[in-house]
Amino acid sequence: MLIAYLDEFGHQGPFIEPGHAKFGHHPIFGYAGFVIPAQEARYMGRDFKNVKNSLFKTDIARSSTPAQWERKGSEYFSTGSVVARPELLRAFGGLVVTLRGHGGRLFYYGDEKTRGTLKQTKRAPNDIMHDALRETINRICTYAELLDEDVLILMDAITDKTRRELAGKMYAHIYSRRRDEMKRIVEAPLHIESKLNSGIQFADWICGLIGRASHYQVVQESEFGWAAEHYSATLRANFTHESKLHLQYGQDIHNHQLTQRSRSRFPNFQATAIGSRIPNFAAIQEAAVRARTQERSGRA
Repeated sequence: MLIAYLDEFGHQGPFIEPGHAKFGHHPIFGYAGFVIPAQEARYMGRDFKNVKNSLFKTDIARSSTPAQWERKGSEYFSTGSVVARPELLRAFGGLVVTLRGHGGRLFYYGDEKTRGTLKQTKRAPNDIMHDALRETINRICTYAELLDEDVLILMDAITDKTRRELAGKMYAHIYSRRRDEMKRIVEAPLHIESKLNSGIQFADWICGLIGRASHYQVVQESEFGWAAEHYSATLRANFTHESKLHLQYGQDIHNHQLTQRSRSRFPNFQATAIGSRIPNFAAIQEAAVRARTQERSGRA
């Protein structure tokens, strides 16, 4: 059996354009995470927890509930974080290699939203969320069918009202489809508090990166070019074939295309790499590494 750990990326509200005062959060909404054989899930959770504890040892020690401490993916993969702590990029790359060693793959599915207000698009946030999750389930079941495995989907917890509505619609979707691959799913997605589960926390980190990479692919002057700059090679063979961004205003993006440097939507626009937009970027990176090394030496 397979287990898929998922969380949300992007934003489910209306989108008009980057920088819009009210509707400028993210042009895409979807789900991402990883799929892994069930017998390997606990070992991946252990390996993730060890990396997290090493990276954020000081923060965890200061917490009143260290066993439940988590670093959100949006914070882990902020531009400021990757500039100040380049080891975060390397650590995540190492986790992806570890995931492959456990027989797992990264997964994402996202829909680009029709641009406009709620009144203009007639697409409520719950509609956007439900449609993305339905297609996410379809694609994970297709992957499970390919491997001749059943699959259980675990997701980060949401409000009780939304969870009940979501569960009802997903059960209806699962039982209404007669395709063979839909028989692979054991239950409608189950929800777990991320503070209590390392697999969900790792899925959240993956969502942090997928959110940045997808923004770079569809927003011309996105600040997140570093997502492709650092991961175009590292993640190339690590996505399921079923991973996809469904775009409204251009060609769909499939699996490793998400982290490629060139962008089909902007073929003649060269995005500015993070290093060239930040003064003394190399010096900042070197100083950050020296500071971390000195900190570790002082604790030794």
